[in-house]
Amino acid sequence: MQEVPEGVTEALRYLVVKVLAGDIVVLYALKEYLIDGESPSTLSHRYRIGKFKLRGYIQRVVEKAGNYRVAQAIVRTAFNSLAALTPIVVKVPGGYYCTACGKTLTMNPERHVRLEHKDLVDRVVADCVKLAKRSKS
Repeated sequence: MQEVPEGVTEALRYLVVKVLAGDIVVLYALKEYLIDGESPSTLSHRYRIGKFKLRGYIQRVVEKAGNYRVAQAIVRTAFNSLAALTPIVVKVPGGYYCTACGKTLTMNPERHVRLEHKDLVDRVVADCVKLAKRSKS
């Protein structure tokens, strides 16, 4: 069985953390940019994200993936699985709350997901990789 390039798992991990931390809009914006060909200006207006912030998200995924085409393939393959995930962090008055561990967060929600729920992130990434391998064959 072929080894999955580290860039693919890193890009997937980045997307999984974003979604689990409640930032699902980033996934949709990336999909519409990388797959549907929408412009960052249009997407920033649609999703109320700063254009340069959105470009930063795009650049991060492309860099982690290794190149633009790989980033497109990752988003195309994993989009449905990631969009079906239920975020474990929700915004509450005065901050954020993690439904997985019951903590009120004093840190960045993405950092919390990355550090405290690494096993969940790894499991979702592994499931996405398995799905991609199945769809390839």
